[in-house]
Amino acid sequence: MPSSPRTRRAVHALNHHGRKKELNLKDFYPTRSSNARKGDFGRVVVCGGSDRYAGCLAFNSLAALRAGADLAIVVAPRRAADIVAGYSPDLITVPCDSPFPDPNIAIELLENADSLVMGCGVTRTSESHRALLDIIQRCKTPMVLDAEALHAIAASPDTIKGKQALLTPNAGEYQVLSERPWPETIDGRRTAVQTLAKQYKSTVIVKGGIDFISDGERVHLDTAGSPYMTKGGYGDLLAGVAGAHLARGRSSYDAAKVAAFIVGKAGELGLGRAFWRVMCCHTLIW
Repeated sequence: MPSSPRTRRAVHALNHHGRKKELNLKDFYPTRSSNARKGDFGRVVVCGGSDRYAGCLAFNSLAALRAGADLAIVVAPRRAADIVAGYSPDLITVPCDSPFPDPNIAIELLENADSLVMGCGVTRTSESHRALLDIIQRCKTPMVLDAEALHAIAASPDTIKGKQALLTPNAGEYQVLSERPWPETIDGRRTAVQTLAKQYKSTVIVKGGIDFISDGERVHLDTAGSPYMTKGGYGDLLAGVAGAHLARGRSSYDAAKVAAFIVGKAGELGLGRAFWRVMCCHTLIW
């Protein structure tokens, strides 16, 4: 996520009262026990997709696996599910006959899951919104809500009351949720993300050149990234990484922080590759 050296210096001064403290991934990835087995590190259910959009679900689920989740299960309309199944044999897909994720199928799978990532690739209709809201209401696991799920809850904010939800809007989706434009200044954005988190009683990360994260009390700014992370899909990666960490029992705030850092750092490392000028989202996964 691109930002200039001057902007980064300003952000460093605003984070931690002037003391820059970069995340230490060892805190999030401790040494595993020799007795570890499948499922100990999380099962993530990904719900989304449509006849038009399928790749976002592959990004969600593959990012979750790369971030340490043991299983990623995709619930999607049949065409999208079949496309995702062809991306990798590591993925489990469950096709639906409906043009959006079937709530009954999703809830059945969530009974044995540890987190939900939902909203990417869903067509904007009243029927799809009702399905997404139904899943949120019946879901008992922590959840990452992105893309169309944000549009759905904007009209029914009480749906996430009492839920452990991480909202991942971009600047446009922030405006949908808050009914206000995303501010121009860093100080204005700090206040805005904190206010939105309080409004929805959830953790919020507003994605951009700088990622602004708040749980309503704390605010964290992440500057990791590169100016070549402008293609579609990077937000899908972030949602998947966050879902993996929710599945491992992290708080929504910590999951947002580590997801922003990992995806941003992966983008920075991509600059060292021969074809960094045409770096695509899938490049960071494989």
